[in-house]
Amino acid sequence: MGLDAAGVALGIGCGSKTTPKERAAVIFSFGFFQFLFALIGALVGHFIDTIFFEISNYFSGGILFLLGIYLIYEGCQNEDECIFINLNLITIIVLGMSVSIDAMGAGFSLLFRLSYLMMLRDSIIIGIIASILTAFAFKIVSYIKHIELVERFANYLGGAILITLGTIIIFA
Repeated sequence: MGLDAAGVALGIGCGSKTTPKERAAVIFSFGFFQFLFALIGALVGHFIDTIFFEISNYFSGGILFLLGIYLIYEGCQNEDECIFINLNLITIIVLGMSVSIDAMGAGFSLLFRLSYLMMLRDSIIIGIIASILTAFAFKIVSYIKHIELVERFANYLGGAILITLGTIIIFA
């Protein structure tokens, strides 16, 4: 789930001169919103599954499959090599929320049948992994920022993983 966050961090790192404080804020924002949106998705999925109708493997796998296609599409649309932005608190929050929307779908599709404690645990793990991948992206960006297609690679890989997971869930 954190590969798109890492891709955006690579774009920020190669396009803008960032301070350690800005990088820490981006890392926290990306991890926090990945956690929060995964948890919200899991809770909404659990609510729908228990109150309205049983969510089938076709439905949850289809959501992941569509999210994967969306990530690949997003990678194709990303024509800029680097993202030049002024990092302020609002920008960091909006970026954190925007790279985490797919976590809501993943939480809805993958975590909805777990106990509340397991939903919380898995959402925390998603947030931590997103933070680690974002920090790693900031660490390596100075070495790889001259390689063309770096940011798009993360979206393609993340999309392929989600499509694979969705297909496995549909046909399992």
